[in-house]
Amino acid sequence: MDDEKEFTKVAHRDNLQINLAHEPEHTFIFDEFEREKLENILDIIKFYSDISLGISMEDFVLKEKALSSTFIPVASFNDNNAKNSNEEMVAVIEGVVYPWFGIGYRIDKIQFNFDDERTH
Repeated sequence: MDDEKEFTKVAHRDNLQINLAHEPEHTFIFDEFEREKLENILDIIKFYSDISLGISMEDFVLKEKALSSTFIPVASFNDNNAKNSNEEMVAVIEGVVYPWFGIGYRIDKIQFNFDDERTH
């Protein structure tokens, strides 16, 4: 597989925030959370994924037919430069039928920081 053709180069950005694509109860990975509580948690967690290649939410669903029949994107990395959430890079996927999960990150990097200003 030629990564350059399948994926888009992602500009390095620190402190990525994750945006939900679905209501938590419609997912396997977040189904125990209420939306407001989950959004609050995700707002204070900053991910340092430092991924160099990615796929947009739109391309995942529309161009990767085989992949999107097995997995669905449930969250994206926030991108203030994107016109809408469909242009954001996929951050989390899960199985359509089975509870299989995938999270975009680099295993050789620090993964996240839980910065809760209420504790300062």
